[in-house]
Amino acid sequence: MAARKQRSEPAVFIVNPQAGGGKSEKQLKQLLEEIASIYGNAKIQYTERKEHATELSRAAVKAGAELVVAVGGDGTISEVAAGFFDANGKALKPLKQAPALGILPAGSGSDYAKTLGIPRSSAIALQILQTKKTRTVDAGLIDFVGNNGKKTKRVFINIADVGIGGEVVEILERQGKKMGAFLSYQIATLRGLIGYKNKNLEIVLDKKQKFDGEYNGIVVALGKYFGSGMKIAPDAECDDGLFDVVMLGQMSKLEMVAKMQKLRKGTHIYEKNINVYRAKHVSIRSASRALIDSDGEMPGECPAEFTILPAAIKVVVPPTN
Repeated sequence: MAARKQRSEPAVFIVNPQAGGGKSEKQLKQLLEEIASIYGNAKIQYTERKEHATELSRAAVKAGAELVVAVGGDGTISEVAAGFFDANGKALKPLKQAPALGILPAGSGSDYAKTLGIPRSSAIALQILQTKKTRTVDAGLIDFVGNNGKKTKRVFINIADVGIGGEVVEILERQGKKMGAFLSYQIATLRGLIGYKNKNLEIVLDKKQKFDGEYNGIVVALGKYFGSGMKIAPDAECDDGLFDVVMLGQMSKLEMVAKMQKLRKGTHIYEKNINVYRAKHVSIRSASRALIDSDGEMPGECPAEFTILPAAIKVVVPPTN
């Protein structure tokens, strides 16, 4: 077999060593050796805490990296993508000068990678990186109340939601994913439903279309999947400049459980009490505490404003994407 030609472009790989419950040392070593054989001068950095990936990514963007790769699950991908922006959601560099975001799925959840057609196989994902084919995609900015009680902002790249999703993520953060992504999400969802009460919400789309009432949850989607493979927004396109807003209306716990399989297939959008709209801006207020899920993390609660950041970031994708 011919020796691989090393690439000279600056590349930074940001690795979450705890992704997927902590990849085995052998698996991680093999992956890093493969990276080194292709990107000989690449910088490999490890995350040590929450939001550390954003700090590392932001430093790489400012230093002029041409490729910044997230090695991990949806949380790591989201944090690395957030590093392309400042704390107020403003791009650090014009799109033409900004690096591309690369994705090597290595976590328990790979929902955003699935939307982009990037497989779970690290070997194939590495081959995709080498094609350098990029797709310019949207991001979203949330203005909300953080867990510290202060108003804050956060960039997301896949899906954010208010209501049952935030409750499930809060439970998931406590219980962990030791049983694997799919089973862990299923258990957290069932646990969340047991004590969950539909929220009295006020939703305003593009500052003109208003909805009031009891809702199970409101999903603000750029990608199609969340919750380890649930096709929550089957018609969403991550580069159309619009959120797909999936409104899960008032429903009982039994109704929600009965719809789980349809949620996974994406056929739930044809059910009564579920409606889909498209918007560039979404405002959500709640009469009671309503938690937010942002790319699989629970950063705070309502009131919240969601604003589209169109054509915000370049992502390396498969040649057929």
